[in-house]
Amino acid sequence: MQLKVSTYEQYLELAPGAAPALQLREDVKSIIERFQEPRSIVSRFAPVTYLLDYATGKYLFIEETCFNLLGYTAAYLLQAGHGEYIRKWHPEEFELLNGEIFGDNYHFLKTLPLERYADFIFSYNCRMLNPKGEYVKILQRYSYIPSNCMGNPSGAIGIILDISHFKNDDSIVHTIEESVRHNGELVNQLVYKKIHPVYTVNISRPISKKELPVLKGMAEGMSSKQIADRLQLSINTVNNHRKSMLNKTGCKNSTELLNYVVRQGVI
Repeated sequence: MQLKVSTYEQYLELAPGAAPALQLREDVKSIIERFQEPRSIVSRFAPVTYLLDYATGKYLFIEETCFNLLGYTAAYLLQAGHGEYIRKWHPEEFELLNGEIFGDNYHFLKTLPLERYADFIFSYNCRMLNPKGEYVKILQRYSYIPSNCMGNPSGAIGIILDISHFKNDDSIVHTIEESVRHNGELVNQLVYKKIHPVYTVNISRPISKKELPVLKGMAEGMSSKQIADRLQLSINTVNNHRKSMLNKTGCKNSTELLNYVVRQGVI
């Protein structure tokens, strides 16, 4: 039975009820060994391999290097599950990933016979919140794992890479590539590409003249007390200005606020 869904969240919600059609049939170790090339690089920029089971919403495998890249241990993500992971995506980008990007992938899968799933690589970039409250720009490249029902993948296997130093804007680039043989070698051939601009909601009220010196002090890494001393204000006044700016911009913390106002050209 092919599921009728329009978002990624809906698919994750309905996948368990479609069992056993969506259960991974193969041994996890054998899947990983076929997918993962041996490598000795262990750094923040080394790719992190993962294997996700849609039926359970759990990761069956995550490389330990995820801590270097994302700030979360493999044990945490294995226990917390995929739902916890996607809750860390940037909210504005989540809307695109959950709806349009997943929808395009899902419709594309419906055109493929099950045996061809492994021939196609799906990619997109997004921002993910790390434990420090900072957004890391990541690239996910993965292939879907077929079930016994056409169009309904049982899971995904892929890699995550840190592209923070290589992606300057916040647009999401979504691609689908086909692995084809050329002169006896496998090469990836682009079959689909779409760039999604990510529009940050404009500040409903501008940063006031009184708030701007506080904002500049924050950008210099100063504490509320240091800013209060410089501006000859009370700490409560400084903290009220900080809260006001967070409310105006819809940001969750000071790091997100500073990233936001830099992008907007406020400072």
